Amino acid sequence: MTINFAVACVFWMVAMGIAMALTVPFIPVAPVLAMSVAILAGTPVWFYPRSKMLWAAIEFLTTRSEPGYRTPRARDPRAESVE
Repeated sequence: MTINFAVACVFWMVAMGIAMALTVPFIPVAPVLAMSVAILAGTPVWFYPRSKMLWAAIEFLTTRSEPGYRTPRARDPRAESVE
């Protein structure tokens, strides 16, 4: 979710910068607002599967690539000793 949000914000900031640079003296509010809504609604939907893939790759590279890593096992609640 963080990666997805960051990419959407970066896309939006770049688009806003270009829109402001091209229309500096008289900025058309309605088209810029429509562009902002389209970018901030469409980018997260489009980028969602890619952000999950990136997050899985980051997790693999940071934790699971260690030589002594073992997949965590779920504990059996019936096996707990009663004190």
